[in-house]
Amino acid sequence: MGVVQPGRGQRRGRGQESGQKPPDGGGGAVRSRRPPAKSQARGAPPARSASTTRGGPKPGTGKAKGGRNAPAQVGAPRRFSSATLAFISAGVVVVVVVAFVIVRVVGSPGPSPNNVTPTLTPASPSVLAQVEIGIGAPVARAAGLPSSLNPPSVYKGQPALVSAGKPEAFYVGGEFCPVCAAERWAIVMAFSRFGSFAGLKETTSSPWDTPPAIHTFSFYGASYTSKYLVFRPTETESNDTGPNAAGRKTLVPLTSQESSLWTKYASHFDVINDLPFVDFGNKVFVIGGSYDPTILSGLDQGQIAAKLKNAQDPVAQGIVGTANYLTAAICSITGNQPASVCSASIVTQASHALGVS
Repeated sequence: MGVVQPGRGQRRGRGQESGQKPPDGGGGAVRSRRPPAKSQARGAPPARSASTTRGGPKPGTGKAKGGRNAPAQVGAPRRFSSATLAFISAGVVVVVVVAFVIVRVVGSPGPSPNNVTPTLTPASPSVLAQVEIGIGAPVARAAGLPSSLNPPSVYKGQPALVSAGKPEAFYVGGEFCPVCAAERWAIVMAFSRFGSFAGLKETTSSPWDTPPAIHTFSFYGASYTSKYLVFRPTETESNDTGPNAAGRKTLVPLTSQESSLWTKYASHFDVINDLPFVDFGNKVFVIGGSYDPTILSGLDQGQIAAKLKNAQDPVAQGIVGTANYLTAAICSITGNQPASVCSASIVTQASHALGVS
């Protein structure tokens, strides 16, 4: 499968989605205008009288011998020696250099995080603990199924997707994609209720996409193990190294089966912008993301994870609420196993809402 070109899609619900489905679209920067500064009237300084000029005569003392007025004596301009001028010049240079150093070291904010190429580092164990097992059933129940979310889509009557005798789910995304970045938080949370990940990395979405630099995980090089299902997460494209998708490349090519399923079901739901794409056993589908990624803007990994315990926080509403739907989607293909997960009240509520109970 070739490299998918970047694009901007339509909004689904409240969130702006970035990801793509050929053909691509474009977007431009919005320029703001600054109002012109108010001009100030300039006036000439008051003229000095002759009596105040340095070297001039004092009032009432301008007569020379013989009773005539003597001409005003103006002192000769003061001249500095060449040594003094050299010393002053050197001092000015030192002041300028020191000021420049202070501005660079203290006054400059340094490189903006919005134009630094993202890197992959091992995911923080403490962050993973909060995402995978830390929120608890009460928070999941309290977060509920917010109306701001775009629920998964259901397509009944399709042949089951099976691998190694187990139901299969697969994900297609790109490291550059901010909508994928937001969705991965909920994907990791939901699938961790049925198995475990290994080799997860943390990174950000593209600093040159919109919204920029969303902190997230990457499935590139990661694996998943479960006794209930097979999950194949694929980051098909890399991150950007500059504007306009510079440096983006294929990371993991899709198999012909994955590519065919992606095309078939994205076309069925007539979704223009189809990254991320998650197929739950050819029965339930996420196409284009579930919530607005801008709620994660400006937050790092630890800050996002810490907000998950507050069910009323917009971050928890987006991530935990989406994970509730995704959990119901997984239960729909595992035969509602394990019961400890699938019988939870919020999961059965999500199953009823999707029509897969």
